[in-house]
This record gives sequence, structure tokens and C-alpha cells, in this order.
Amino acid sequence: MQKEVANKKIDELLHELPYYMNDFVIVKTADEYSPNTILEYLKNFHQFLIWLIENHYINENKTSDIAPESLDKLTVRTATEYKSYLLRRKKQNKKALDKNGHKEESTETLSKVTIQRNITALKVIFKFLSRSANNSQEKPFLTHDVMQSIDNVADKQTLQARADALEEKLFLDDETDEYLQYIKEVYPQSLSTQAKKFYNRDVERDLAINALMLGSGLRLSEVVNINIEDLDFENNRVAVLRKGNKKDSVRIAAFAMEYLANYRDIRASRYRADKYEKAFFLAISRGGSKRITGSTIEKMVSKYSKGFKVRVTPHKLRHTLATRLYKQTNNLVLTAQQLGHSSTATTTLYTHIDNDETTDALNSL
Repeated sequence: MQKEVANKKIDELLHELPYYMNDFVIVKTADEYSPNTILEYLKNFHQFLIWLIENHYINENKTSDIAPESLDKLTVRTATEYKSYLLRRKKQNKKALDKNGHKEESTETLSKVTIQRNITALKVIFKFLSRSANNSQEKPFLTHDVMQSIDNVADKQTLQARADALEEKLFLDDETDEYLQYIKEVYPQSLSTQAKKFYNRDVERDLAINALMLGSGLRLSEVVNINIEDLDFENNRVAVLRKGNKKDSVRIAAFAMEYLANYRDIRASRYRADKYEKAFFLAISRGGSKRITGSTIEKMVSKYSKGFKVRVTPHKLRHTLATRLYKQTNNLVLTAQQLGHSSTATTTLYTHIDNDETTDALNSL
């Protein structure tokens, strides 16, 4: 999500949150947390406050009215119950319909990653409220931190189990090129005349985005936020802002540069963006062009990948690049640097994907 959009959403959400959360936003912004990170923290905290009200753990009826004293009365037991609620809660973003056309309730529970993000957000916020005097009243808002004793959600999978589950959703070896060729040559064959009109309008852009993710391993937000001047076509690089607001110059595989150049050449004439529009990747909305959104890219990758092999997310394209790069170099440090990881701990996952050496060694026993 673009910074300006995230900041706008933060300002809107603050109207639904207690006054002291404005201090939290000021301090975390000064600490150079990204607007997207701050926004996610606020969303998770807002959800927690709604749960408190609905379950009568506090007396207030509006989230914006919840006083520090009310939060200070919460017990570790209440925090534990909220964690239990998250572990049992069903996903709510499913659009599946039953045979009668009614919205079908999901049977899937929240992923461990989603739950951990919720817990992390609450830990960060309660730590600020209970320990920091860097606020408008110059002393902590709370006397104790109920989230401090709440354990993180454990991932009870080995790296090999995670790798095995991930591997079937990667486009390894020749499949990377085959996927791009599918978008270019096979996908349009089954489209209606009207659908093909929109496909022809956006095909260069769609190919460029998919190729960029497969050839660089950029995160979705990093792709969305690329501006025209960020791309260096002479040196096959792109300037991005990584997590923690760290500037980085990321290498792009040569195969992706042709797709990026093809899109660059038609960008101005096809999308007719305002001369002040800096965004490289554009989408047409209500007759005008603007920066493409992460949601648009997710839907686009979903429709192409589903027809090719299996429906994947943009993050799986990032995993594909990481796996291919590690397999080619056998170098964890290099792979971590390409992905923008601060250490190789996260990158270790890719050593377990498509690991022929272990299989060959076992077969030779």
C-alpha cells in the first residue's frame, strides 16, 4: 500500500480509537516504522477493543471511549481468552456460496501467521502504553502489561514439512518461462471478445509485473510502490524501500528486463497518465490512470496462475525466485540479500525445497 494511502487510513482509523493511540502513532512514526506496519497494528488493536466490548470485559460501548483505566483492569486471563478466540476463529473473507447462492461460512480457521501478527501488534502496543513516558501525559498510560505473559503462536512444522507444502505452488525450472508464455499465448485463447479487449490493454503490464516478481523476488508492496525513476534499465536494477524503511538497490534477472521494457514503451500511450504521475505500474479506473493496487495485482496473479498450474499469490512468485536463486548459487547469504532479509535464518527454508542431494545420498546407501 502506498504511503499516502496508508497514512490516510491511519488518520481515519484514529477516529475510532482512544485518544492515547495518537501518541502511539506519533512515536512509531518518529521511530521510522512504515505507515503500513503502523496501520496493521492499529487494525489489530481495534479488533481487540471490539472483542472486549462485545464480551463485556469493559464498561465502554464505543472503542474510541475506552479509557486507559479500563485496559489497566484487564487480566492475563482475558488476554489468554483472546488468544484462544483467535485460534478458534473462522476466516471471514471467503466469498464462497452454497448451492442456494447464499454466502457460505468458512470452515477454515485463521492461519498461524495471521494470529501471530495479531499477537505481535498487541504486544507492541501494550508495551508502549505500559512502559513509555514519551506521550502527552509524560508517564505510562498503564501500570502493567497483560500481553507480556502471552506466548507467541508456535509453528509446529519442520522446515522440511513447510518446504514440501510450498514446493507444489512454485514455478521452478522451465515453469517460470512457461508461465509467462502461458499468459502471453494460451490464456487469451479462451476469452470472450469483451474480456480479450481488457486483456490486450493490460497484457504488457501484467507480463512485466509477473516477470519482475519472478526475476527479482520483490514483495508485493515493493512492486506497487515502484516509480518511473526507480528503474535502471542499463544496470538491471530497481530502487525500492524495504521493511524498516531501508533503501535498497535490487538486481533483476535479465529475462525480466525485456518484459519491463515492453511495458515501459507503451505505458504513456496506453494509460495516458497525468504527467505528474510517478507510478511505474498503472491501472485504469473510472476513465483515469493511477498507481496499481496490491489487490489488483493479487487478483491478476490468481487468475493467470490458476489456469496455468495452481492458484498462487504474488508471495509465491517471490518464493519461486528465492528457491531458483539458492539452487543456482548454493549461497544463503546471496539469496537473503536479494530478498532483503536481515539474516539468513528466514532464508534457510529454501535449502529444503527441491533438495535432490539428500535424496541421492539416501538412494546410494
